[in-house]
Amino acid sequence: MDQDPSYFETDPALDRIRTSIPEGKPDWTENIAWTMHDPKTNVSIFGHLGRLQPNRRIWEGLSLLYLPDGSAYANRSLGVSLSEARNGHYHYQPLIPGKLWRLTFDGAAQRAEPADLRQRAIGDEVLEEMAYDLLFEAIEPVFNMHKSSLPSERMHLEHAGRMRGVVKIGQEAFDIDCTGYRDHSVSQRTFTTLDSETWAHAAFPSGRVFSLLEVTRGDRRILEGHIRRDATMHVAHPLEIPTLADLAGNPASGVISLECGGGRIDIPWEIITASYVPFQLLRPVGMRAGVDHADKTSCVVLECPAKFLWDGEIGYGWLERTRPLSGLTL
Repeated sequence: MDQDPSYFETDPALDRIRTSIPEGKPDWTENIAWTMHDPKTNVSIFGHLGRLQPNRRIWEGLSLLYLPDGSAYANRSLGVSLSEARNGHYHYQPLIPGKLWRLTFDGAAQRAEPADLRQRAIGDEVLEEMAYDLLFEAIEPVFNMHKSSLPSERMHLEHAGRMRGVVKIGQEAFDIDCTGYRDHSVSQRTFTTLDSETWAHAAFPSGRVFSLLEVTRGDRRILEGHIRRDATMHVAHPLEIPTLADLAGNPASGVISLECGGGRIDIPWEIITASYVPFQLLRPVGMRAGVDHADKTSCVVLECPAKFLWDGEIGYGWLERTRPLSGLTL
């Protein structure tokens, strides 16, 4: 099971952006995410493009940029496209399916003060010019989480790679060359029924990769994961998963445990910068920086670059934790 090739031998056409919207499926949507942390520049990015509902031609673009001085900038923008993952500021281009992508943003972002945005939604924050142009080159086969084929109604692909390019904010520019990660999903999706979610992943200098995903909806719980070691891909089962106690990102360290091939892999982790910008999930789909405490039934997500340790080797990646606002303290 742990080396089932149907998880890793994926038709590249499956990873193309959809060019039509299925009829009779009002919750159908398509989402793309990318993350990176460059330990040389100490620049981190979370990016996302997702089709909104009910009009799935509208793409919501999100960027969260963490800078080496501890400052953070957030962007949310909307635009229309049917056949491409793009809006007026974002463009996600599969250049060579299964191997190479280009991720671009050119616009403006608001200065995000984490302590303030734990207590309110983002408002008229200071704006700054922001842009990035990044190439993502795969370093492993695609992890086809649901063993999807072209006719499948749901799909979730994940992929570790090398991220190279330039990030600009105001008058500063940073040359990027680091590991990164991306996912691409198509499904009938709504945040209305989501209870919690945890997503973690990292790539290591030796070529090792791990990922885990946990999603809970009522009495349903999804637990998925994979590893790559010794140039071989394996399915992994998450055993120990990061928790979240407050809007500041605590606990700030812990251990991720995965079962693979009858053995246990323990990976200590710690989040990298001092504080994190919270995002509130919108209904039926969408995200906005900051927290509106008037709606205690909503979920909040923290996007955190993280450092991981696997058998003494340091790797960099991401930790995303989504929890009900009612269970989190400031």
